[in-house]
Amino acid sequence: MNGSVVVINRKRIFCVAFLFLAVFSSGCDVVYRFLQKEGAQERDLLGEVVPFERNDKVAEVQKLLKLYGYKIGKVDGILGANTRNAIAVFQENTGIKVSRFVDYETWETLNLFVDYGLVVDGEINFFVVQQALTNAGFDPGPVDGKPGRKTQKAIKDFQRDAGLKADGKVGFRTLSELATYLSLYEKE
Repeated sequence: MNGSVVVINRKRIFCVAFLFLAVFSSGCDVVYRFLQKEGAQERDLLGEVVPFERNDKVAEVQKLLKLYGYKIGKVDGILGANTRNAIAVFQENTGIKVSRFVDYETWETLNLFVDYGLVVDGEINFFVVQQALTNAGFDPGPVDGKPGRKTQKAIKDFQRDAGLKADGKVGFRTLSELATYLSLYEKE
């Protein structure tokens, strides 16, 4: 009986040692992915983020956060404290696990309105906003992509009916409600 216990323990030790060597010989990236999943996902999405150096993907994230009404300071492509705080608040507001990292779920949620055509190149696409307002039964005036007085009134009326703050600003919540009146393929 003792001999079989020794054989089983040796097999376990061999398996653990083999697994340890396999993980650590494949580089720090595997260990990082295991220990900090969200940070590894952020690196996949944004590339290497060097402190105090501009990163175009970070600027893209900042532009979207700012567009949705989050305070990031200026869009400078530097992933600093203001941007990390805005990411955390965005994650909290949208029901994403708060990690302060731009993980896959955060990236997908940030870019949700791009898929609907409501946001193009980091800007509100008022042509599609007007289409959504029309689909929802509001009159934004001519569907021409220009946010004139009738469009602003229609946005406020839409917000009021949706139970949102009727301020005429097209932020994340308003875009979420407008998206329900569009199909994913209804673009300009």
